[in-house]
Amino acid sequence: MIRHILTALTCLSLTACSLDIKNEQEISGDDIINTTQKATSILAQAYRDLPYAPETLTMLSEDLQPTYLIEYNSDTKKYYAWDERTLRTSTSSVWDSYYSAITHLNAILNTEQNIKDKGAEWYYIKGNALALKAQIYFDLLQLYSPRYSPENLGVVRKDIVKLENNKRLTQGESIQYIQTMLTEGIKLMTGYNSAKVYFITLASAQQLEAKIALYVRDYPKAEQLAQTLVSLSPTLPNTPESYRALWKYTDNTPSQQIYWVYDYRGNPNYYLETGKTGDIMQVNYLNEFKSTDMRYTVSQYKYEMKGEGATTSARSLLGKYKMNFNDKEERRIVLSRNTESHFILLESLIEQQKLDEATALLNEFLVSVNNEPIESVHSQQVLRLLFRAEKQKEFIGERINYFDLKRWNVDITRYISDSNKKLSTVEASDFRWTWAIPYTEIKYNPNVKQNEGWQNID
Repeated sequence: MIRHILTALTCLSLTACSLDIKNEQEISGDDIINTTQKATSILAQAYRDLPYAPETLTMLSEDLQPTYLIEYNSDTKKYYAWDERTLRTSTSSVWDSYYSAITHLNAILNTEQNIKDKGAEWYYIKGNALALKAQIYFDLLQLYSPRYSPENLGVVRKDIVKLENNKRLTQGESIQYIQTMLTEGIKLMTGYNSAKVYFITLASAQQLEAKIALYVRDYPKAEQLAQTLVSLSPTLPNTPESYRALWKYTDNTPSQQIYWVYDYRGNPNYYLETGKTGDIMQVNYLNEFKSTDMRYTVSQYKYEMKGEGATTSARSLLGKYKMNFNDKEERRIVLSRNTESHFILLESLIEQQKLDEATALLNEFLVSVNNEPIESVHSQQVLRLLFRAEKQKEFIGERINYFDLKRWNVDITRYISDSNKKLSTVEASDFRWTWAIPYTEIKYNPNVKQNEGWQNID
């Protein structure tokens, strides 16, 4: 998996407008990366390798349910149903993409002694590489390891640009490894004034700290970190126009609402379409928005679409990046935004039984999207359920929901196409929540142990 030959890109300065740049030459040997510009090019390649296609996690979550068109897309139908073989194929590709990005980041982090023009820009690049590597390893931990317990198996650590046969860290060791990188990365990025939104930003890295605290159930720390971010931008989008602007964000400077976007080079919702007849998936009926909700015409849109027969009805299709079915404009995926900081804070308050504060914060959100506030303080369990339902609706179609569902340790439903009837249940205890370590990793690294439930076969 790990290659010693790295692909460099044409020179990309931190003031460039995208990561869409052409291959120019191959770099062999870490010592050739000896300027800030070359390091930035390698950093850009690491971002381009990220496996952030929207469907990967959304299709496995509760955000959407299938229309009849899924019957004509057997691979998609199998993936939606969590078919083991289909999952292995997809998740193996995700693993390879993450470790390809890590290879490029390791090339940057192992070349500091060769950089001739060390200065503020170099230290920002180094910090950004560390923060992105921390983000990647946190993703890997959530996907390829069981729910958090310090002694459970964690990530496969790789720090050099050569084949490594390391055994898996424990989850406790993995968190310590991730936090060490993130702490240094944040320190190096702080104070840099030319950051661009298509690289992980300082606010996004700080939000990652809060996510990690939530993940390990350190709720006081999660509260403190999230509160710091929220205090910088306490006002949430509260009009359809301000909310729609999140998904059309074209500026390259981070804003109070947008922390980090990914240059996907395509409409992020395009994967849901099937020709001219409609979408494979529609909004889960439990996640549909009321007509009075600010997000009614933004997070979803209505499209007249046939069912299994001659009946035509208005389906609720996933919006945000699309205003209507014929909208083909390319968008950048929002990976980190201010609203998530509010929800991290809200969850940390609920789990600490600070129910008055949590209720006030939840009502602040509900009012911002033009929904009725809840009238009284509920029990922790009821407030937890209300919060989770609202979070799933707010982040519909985003990567966050799948990670939350696994972390919350809940069962989820698969639906029969064109029906609200249950096809199957993926129980919280199902081994498929923890993805399989790819066969190639097991084959070439005898120190890596496969996850429970998966056989060591290709």
